[in-house]
Amino acid sequence: MTTVLQLGDVVLTRVLYVDAAIDPAAVGLTPDEVRAVPWGSPTWADDGRVRAASCVWVISTAGRHIAVDPSGNIDEILHDPSTTGAHQAAYAAAFAAAGIPIESVDTVLLSHIESIGLSAVRDEGGWRRFFPNAHLLISDSALDSFTQAPPEGQLGTAIQTLIDADLVDTFGDGDEMAPGVTAEWTGMHNIGHCAFHVGVATFVGHLAVTPLHLATGPCLSQHFAPDDAWRWLQSIASDPSHVIIGPLWPSPGAIRWHGDHPVAIE
Repeated sequence: MTTVLQLGDVVLTRVLYVDAAIDPAAVGLTPDEVRAVPWGSPTWADDGRVRAASCVWVISTAGRHIAVDPSGNIDEILHDPSTTGAHQAAYAAAFAAAGIPIESVDTVLLSHIESIGLSAVRDEGGWRRFFPNAHLLISDSALDSFTQAPPEGQLGTAIQTLIDADLVDTFGDGDEMAPGVTAEWTGMHNIGHCAFHVGVATFVGHLAVTPLHLATGPCLSQHFAPDDAWRWLQSIASDPSHVIIGPLWPSPGAIRWHGDHPVAIE
């Protein structure tokens, strides 16, 4: 299911790989907490499980294509490492079908550094870009945090490879990164975490890994400042005309919040 939103001169396209139901522990919830959300099923939940997606939102503006949080974290749940080649080929085909070939993407925009996703992919020579013509764009606070305490394992190696190749650029709080696209440093989830505003739409990153987090209250296991994250989400949801987007949300992947429940945007 491809979701396309036209916001003035900016187009948001959601390139879907797969929707699935996952263990709620992965997003800091229990089956009972999931079942307690009256509007959860069938779009956002399935009998105590959380519905999630491996997908990529693309911001198209002024002739540019910017991939947001491409398939971050969810790969570890849905993607068997033994099928890496098929996984990447399927994603490339999904982009082509959406009219956005991976070669046309010039920027990979991350809300924070936490997983690799399609920011980089492995081959026999080490790490390379999945989007062959794209630079990685992260907040200056995320880069500072990475430099001071590089993550262990593949995540640290992959990001450092891109840094060493001069393929990583940064932005600051409030910067306009492309026409109509601005950053807001939030922290709360981790030190470098940011949200992105595109007109009336906001990409919330991992402050709401699932729309269910807009109903379940502060999620202690997901954020280092859960109360602040909860207040920020409430402020975003207070305007029923505002479009809220999460990088891991299942189809259609975007909502407006009305009173005490979401309305999915098709």
